[in-house]
Amino acid sequence: MSTVTRSHVSEAEFLSLPESVEHIELIDGEVIVSPSPLFWHQEVLRRLVYALSSWAEGRSGVTIAQAPLDVRFAPGRILQPDAMVFLATIDREQPGPINRVPELCVEVLSVNRMYDRVTKRFIYGNAGVVEYWIVDPAGLVEVRSGPELAHETSVTDLLTSSLLPDFSLDVPKLFAGTLRAG
Repeated sequence: MSTVTRSHVSEAEFLSLPESVEHIELIDGEVIVSPSPLFWHQEVLRRLVYALSSWAEGRSGVTIAQAPLDVRFAPGRILQPDAMVFLATIDREQPGPINRVPELCVEVLSVNRMYDRVTKRFIYGNAGVVEYWIVDPAGLVEVRSGPELAHETSVTDLLTSSLLPDFSLDVPKLFAGTLRAG
């Protein structure tokens, strides 16, 4: 019988890795490296970040950010949500990882759907994220909220949020106009 010994990476070791634009996350000692996202993923993310940034323009105390950006959700749990909203100003010179939990995290589904739907939802919920949007490029947005992000609402038309006053997103328009063949 053979045994495999798996070594874990400390947070300090993770943070000493060279700067990268790759999607690299740390979860309880395991380094997770995701493949580059597909074009459609990036297009949907660009549109979403534009909508959030337009909403935030002129509002004080709001920061919109997107991956790659390390955020510490707990000791040993450093993730890179695709997009995030902090209802606070984040200093432009803030060294990483960001030590504040975003109020809103957004993941655009790509290859590893269960990782975004389950693993990240539990980590975000345990950390105190107020709202979590899981954007499915098939044409809907799952909005998770409440304790542990257990409450789910599927939105296929107009997305609004009590967390973001006066924000609205036309979901069909978010997904319109780009070919998904390939």
